[in-house]
Amino acid sequence: MEEKVGFRRALSASIVLGLYSGFMLAVAIAMSVSQDGFQLALFLWGVTIVVSALFLTPVLASGRKRGLPDTDQDVNQLRLALEEFNEGIGGWRTLSHVRGEGMGVSVSLSNASNPLTIIEKSLQVAEKCKIVFRFPKHDSSLRDRTLPILEEKVGISRIQRRTKSLTVMPERKLDRSTVITRVMMLCPPLMAAGSMGFYSVSPEQPSLLFVGAAAGAILGMLVVTNKGR
Repeated sequence: MEEKVGFRRALSASIVLGLYSGFMLAVAIAMSVSQDGFQLALFLWGVTIVVSALFLTPVLASGRKRGLPDTDQDVNQLRLALEEFNEGIGGWRTLSHVRGEGMGVSVSLSNASNPLTIIEKSLQVAEKCKIVFRFPKHDSSLRDRTLPILEEKVGISRIQRRTKSLTVMPERKLDRSTVITRVMMLCPPLMAAGSMGFYSVSPEQPSLLFVGAAAGAILGMLVVTNKGR
């Protein structure tokens, strides 16, 4: 379930982001500029809040607020897709082996004669939900054989490893609102640290303030857009 963020929430979020990012930049200015640094820092802090409210509010308002995933719908969808692998009473069945677990779906591979096929089919159907594959106690090698297959299909970063289970997390998509929020939270402290670090090397060259800030901003953007794959 999703709903639009709305103007009020977007304005509130923009002001908070402006307060945070403006504060970090104000600290860097106040510590780096000797004369009238405090007044300049307060001025830039206020400007950052106003600019954030004016420009970020319409952008964030057009986004969507994510709700809780419909686990029952995911379970029913996966059960329907895996019905062809039912082996009857006493064997592997979707009703007893596919269940909801927390905010995802649990697929037990006990009593399954073709577990790798079930895993592959599950990944094709449930791409947007968390899937927990639980392995039988008597076949410890099945987990070891499954792990490289999952790593090849979905990537290492999306797999959570447990002794008796492997969890495949849904792929994280960076939408516009998420990118903006992360940039506003991460880049300002990196820019502040970069400015102070570069300026401390040669205080007689104020241009190093901007060089350090640019370096911090670039580093922040690289971190934000990195998917870890």
